[in-house]
Amino acid sequence: MGAAVGEPVARVRERLDRAARLLERAAAVAPPTLDDDAALRAEAERLRPRVEALVGRDYGPLPRVRFRRGLGARLGGPWSQYLTLGHPRTRLVVMTVLAGSRGALPTILAHELAHRFSFDESLTTLRGLEVSARLAEEGDPMHAHAAPRELARLALGAAMADALEAGPEVAAEVDAFLGERSREPALARTRAQWTRLVGRLERDRGVDCVTRVYAAIPCSGLEEARRAGRDEAGPLPHPRFPLDSAQALAVAVYTALDALGGRRRARTPIEATARLWEAAGPGG
Repeated sequence: MGAAVGEPVARVRERLDRAARLLERAAAVAPPTLDDDAALRAEAERLRPRVEALVGRDYGPLPRVRFRRGLGARLGGPWSQYLTLGHPRTRLVVMTVLAGSRGALPTILAHELAHRFSFDESLTTLRGLEVSARLAEEGDPMHAHAAPRELARLALGAAMADALEAGPEVAAEVDAFLGERSREPALARTRAQWTRLVGRLERDRGVDCVTRVYAAIPCSGLEEARRAGRDEAGPLPHPRFPLDSAQALAVAVYTALDALGGRRRARTPIEATARLWEAAGPGG
C-alpha cells in the first residue's frame, strides 16, 4: 500500500475508531427524550443562556420551536431547520420527527438555535456540539447521550468524505464499519448518506455539500485545533462542493453571506467537545 493511500486509510480508521467509542458511550446512557412541542420549547429556553454564553452575545427572543408536521414532516425527512425572514417574529425552528433522530434532538436543537448568530452550518455544528458537550459534562442525561452520538456522526461523515476521495480500497473501511452496525437505529441516517456518497462515486461526482459542511469541515477544524493545542476551532476554511442540488446552492449562498459579513472568521470554543473527542481516542 503506497503512502498516498496509506495516509487516508489511517485517518479514516482513526475517525471510525473514535466514532465506535463515542457510540458506545452514547448507548450507555438511557436518556429522557423530547417528545412534543412543549418539551422542545422548554429545552430551547434552557439552552438559550448556554448559547449566549458560548457566543458572547444576547440572544433576544427565542424563535418558535416545534416539530415538523403534515406535509412538511414527509418532505423534510431527517432535516431540522432554522428559518427566518430577518425579523424576530419570523424566526422558526422546525425539528425532524424521524424516530432514529429522537435521541440526538437535544444537540440538534442546540445547533439550530446557534443559527441565530450565523447561517454557516460548519460553525453552528461546532457551536451546538460544544453547548451540548458542556451539559453532558455536568451530568445532563439527554446531552450525555446526544453529544457523543452527534460527535460520532461528525467523525463518520468526515471519514466518509476521506474514503470517497481516496477510492474503493479506503471505502471498504467504511463499508465494514457500517456493515457491523447494520441494526443500530442511530446510524440509519449515516447509512443512507453513505449509500448516496457511493452512488456519487460511481457517477464520478465529488463529496456533496451535506457531508462537507456538516462533517468534514467541522471535524477537520476540531482536529486541527487539538493538534495545535488550542481550545478554539477556526476560522474555518470556505467550503468547496459541487453546486448540483437546490440545497447545495442554498448552502453556497448563505455561506457567502456569512463570509461577507465577517461571521466566518469567528473562532469557536471547543473545550468540552475536545475532552469528549480525546476520551474516545486510543488513550482515552
